[in-house]
Amino acid sequence: MTWRQCFAVGLGVSMAVACAAAPPSAEAPSAPASASAAKPEVTPAPSAAPVASAEPAPAPSATPPPSVTPVAPICLAKCDKLVSKCGKPAVETCRLNCGKYEPAPTECLDQVRVALECARDAKDLTCANVAPESCAPKFREIAKCTAGEAPTQTASGPKGLPEGWEKVSDAADGFSLALPKGSTEKAGPEGPLRSVTAADGTVYTVSVLPLLKEKPSEKSLLHFLMKVQGRCSDKVKLDGFVEKEGRSSIHYTAHCPDKTDWNGMIYINNKNLILLSAQAAVGKIGATEPFFYEFEFTRP
Repeated sequence: MTWRQCFAVGLGVSMAVACAAAPPSAEAPSAPASASAAKPEVTPAPSAAPVASAEPAPAPSATPPPSVTPVAPICLAKCDKLVSKCGKPAVETCRLNCGKYEPAPTECLDQVRVALECARDAKDLTCANVAPESCAPKFREIAKCTAGEAPTQTASGPKGLPEGWEKVSDAADGFSLALPKGSTEKAGPEGPLRSVTAADGTVYTVSVLPLLKEKPSEKSLLHFLMKVQGRCSDKVKLDGFVEKEGRSSIHYTAHCPDKTDWNGMIYINNKNLILLSAQAAVGKIGATEPFFYEFEFTRP
């Protein structure tokens, strides 16, 4: 917007010039011919005050908002990768979902951009309208930011793990994962049970269980959790179900009547169901990203 200022200044200068001196009286001696009449003092009139503008001075302009780089094209680029391997409905659903990023969000923009770039470049991108498993931690950062929670601190321990954590392998059941140091294994009711209590009080548990009789789905896994968690399953929530190449996974959370929280993952292959759970007092669960997302099956 162009701002204009108008100023009107009037300047008047008057000069007072004295008239010629009155003729001398008879008694007064005549002035010598060489004498010149004294010049009267000329005092300039004071400058007139500036005339006030009829138009009020404009208010200072507000700082324009910084330009925001759009993120919808990143989302649409992810959808373009589905064209060659997914049906038309999946592609259309993906593109429709990208509409929520237009215009770009003004809050948590960095987290949104990082998550969408991860999904666009992910090798495990699926036709389902869910985040790729490898990008789930980044999408959870969006949820944390939206809720006003502090971002997850970058891991500083060896091999990209938090301090005090280590990689644990189970050769017999064919998987590996990350846990706080000091975990121990014992026989559980239906299979091996590995657990450890971290310094912050979070109890991490890895249970190796038999496969479900039903095909893995959100419904069948909800029924499974209701049996495992008892009253805690009254407020259980599942999200991010992924199924590919004979493997399935899903994330869950639960709030228990005894004021404890559960946060976990279920991984399923052709041999076992692996239940990961982190338990602590409400709002006190420690790090879960390395626990959940360092997990991998080491054989079919």
